[in-house]
Amino acid sequence: MNQKFYITPNLTILFIPFGTSRVAATRYRIYQYLTYLNEHNIKYKVFSIISDATTRQMINSTTFKGVRKIIYYLRINCERIIRFIPILVFATQYKILFLQRTTFPFGLEKLLKHINKNIIFDLDDAIFIPDTKENSWIGRIKERTKAQEVANILKVSKLAIVENEYIRSYVRQYCQDVFLIPGPIDTERYFVKTKVNRDITIGWVGSPSTAIYLGILDEIFKELSRVSQIKIKLIGAGQYKLRGVDLTNVDWVLETEVGHLQSFDIGVMPMPDNEWTKGKLGCKMLQYMALGIPAVVSYTQTNAEVINDGINGFLVNSKDEWIEKLLHLIKDSLFRQRMGANARRTIEERFSVKVNAPRFKELLERYFGG
Repeated sequence: MNQKFYITPNLTILFIPFGTSRVAATRYRIYQYLTYLNEHNIKYKVFSIISDATTRQMINSTTFKGVRKIIYYLRINCERIIRFIPILVFATQYKILFLQRTTFPFGLEKLLKHINKNIIFDLDDAIFIPDTKENSWIGRIKERTKAQEVANILKVSKLAIVENEYIRSYVRQYCQDVFLIPGPIDTERYFVKTKVNRDITIGWVGSPSTAIYLGILDEIFKELSRVSQIKIKLIGAGQYKLRGVDLTNVDWVLETEVGHLQSFDIGVMPMPDNEWTKGKLGCKMLQYMALGIPAVVSYTQTNAEVINDGINGFLVNSKDEWIEKLLHLIKDSLFRQRMGANARRTIEERFSVKVNAPRFKELLERYFGG
């Protein structure tokens, strides 16, 4: 009989993500743990540093220009200050403060530490550098302040949790106790579904802010469409268009996300190899793999920590490799099934909630259970 162990009952957690559950990092790095915490009688509260309305704006902020961008920048920073006040109050009511990507302006993290020293900082992206270079004065300010804010919050944190080795090497400059917990992925929600024979669907999931990377595949999609009968399905890309390609755009909605993903035969994740993407363990790659869908992804140092090329997915470095490896998967259904099964196994063994939630609980007990 399996024995159920419960954490010290006085452990309570205030989760402070940067955005609401509309943000993938908030869903995966916080919300996927909540059922497990409930099962172990751990009380918690989730309060984001920006509101849901501002979170919606943030997701689409890459399209903002001029005055609209300035207004958005002022709004997001005003909210960070205003919503810091209730966070101070909540910080007195919970034993642990779990900050997911959340930093504060004007050195407010020092005041937070004065109220509650039990701070965990969770970092799944290289937010200490900009995702895109901006030559505007706003871009230059963001670049300088973000790096300083991340360093400041790490200095007051008791421990940090990161998703990959690249981020861990940065975090260790400021915080001694750093633990790697990738994902996690809920393998019960993301389950393998048998597909009916039909045209091959190559799919992508993301948001308008990450859809800019799809341009890497424009010519590849066109060339594949000339030699194979394929469909392209994009989830959350907005109104992405490409002539000469059978392309379908669908909105990202939490309730329909898994069903749309399960219609893919192959999942793609194009991205450049730069300082920002070195710290990015693409959530979409893990989603494809959890669903038993072969993933073809751009080579980065971090992606190579997950993908064993040719076994549980494909890593690509060039246009020729994109075409070669996608064609291999398009033409060979048995190979697709075998690679998809290997991918699912990788997620179950290393990246699932079932594996990583107990590791998260163990950290809480070790540092705050006394």
